[in-house]
Amino acid sequence: MSTTDDQSDQDAAGNSPDRRLTITVTGGSQDLISKIRRAARKALRAGGCRGGQLDIAVVGEAEMRRQHAHWRGEDGATDVLTFDLGDGPSSARIDGQLLVCASVARRRARTRKTDWHGELLLYVVHGCLHLSGYDDHQVEEAARMHRREDEILASLGWGPVFSGTAGAATPSAKRRTGPKPARPGRCSARRTRA
Repeated sequence: MSTTDDQSDQDAAGNSPDRRLTITVTGGSQDLISKIRRAARKALRAGGCRGGQLDIAVVGEAEMRRQHAHWRGEDGATDVLTFDLGDGPSSARIDGQLLVCASVARRRARTRKTDWHGELLLYVVHGCLHLSGYDDHQVEEAARMHRREDEILASLGWGPVFSGTAGAATPSAKRRTGPKPARPGRCSARRTRA
């Protein structure tokens, strides 16, 4: 299933041509897609984004494993891959894609005894914050990013998903491996729109 959410922020005069944020989500139930869209919009707004295009795909383990190997050169499935398709560093307008892995979310949620939707939304928020300029390759930056993730998820009614679970730091360490991003605050995976 795929849905597009095309909303804009308007000024007092009702103008919004450069402030449209379009979020397209593929995969998952209508309920899950709605939660993903809401979390993405909240995270992007919190990161200063005011417009652009974001495509999010909920994928299974085999697809994530293939994409992880292709884009990061790493074996095995990961939780989220973030693709910054923009022309330069600007958090006000984004152009990006996220791949989030439902299988990894289910497995980690079972281990932590939490809801897998909350875990998956953590991945969405994490990727959106990367697109907004957040970085997690240094200890202080990672702590700032994870605090922000928890604030956003708590404001959506999920509570502090990252820090609120036993062993939460373990999965994040795996997420942070690999080469440093090509641009500060951005994931290193790059691809262009077809």
